[in-house]
Amino acid sequence: MIPPKPAARPDKVSLWRYLKLFRRDILSAQPARLYRAWMAEFRTPFFRSYMCNDPALIRLVLNGRPDDFPKSDRIREGLKPLLGASVFLTNGPQWKQQRRIIDPAFEGGRIRETFPAMAAAGQAAAARLQPGVQEIEPEMSHAAADVIFRTLFSIPIEHEIAAEVFDQFQAYQREHRC
Repeated sequence: MIPPKPAARPDKVSLWRYLKLFRRDILSAQPARLYRAWMAEFRTPFFRSYMCNDPALIRLVLNGRPDDFPKSDRIREGLKPLLGASVFLTNGPQWKQQRRIIDPAFEGGRIRETFPAMAAAGQAAAARLQPGVQEIEPEMSHAAADVIFRTLFSIPIEHEIAAEVFDQFQAYQREHRC
């Protein structure tokens, strides 16, 4: 089974076209070959990125040898105002301490315990979708926030709170686009 992914751009585009695509959506700005490979490198004049699609390789990067794959300074500085010194942006001893704190939530049967909350958030998201064309990004942001609220706090996120989180994230993205 091929997992869902955004529509990819052609392999060759001008730098100007790439920048326009990148501003709109970083994932859709990537070429299709990145989504077909087990691991692929993509270089631009501004940064180098890697996409890993192999579960065993993802485990190696995130669990087996995390010190060999530090987060980018550029990405960390860009996202720090939004994510702070979170597990998503830290490296080394600070990251290891954060992982030790959150790992119990993902060990053993914990995923089985939280799956019903995740499924309920997915069902709620599906129920909120209307027939026809609509902007999906705010809906998916709401769904992600709902999963977080249901699994961490055992309550669904209210639409108003989800909308506020999404609006704040959008404002942050607009201020920091290249």
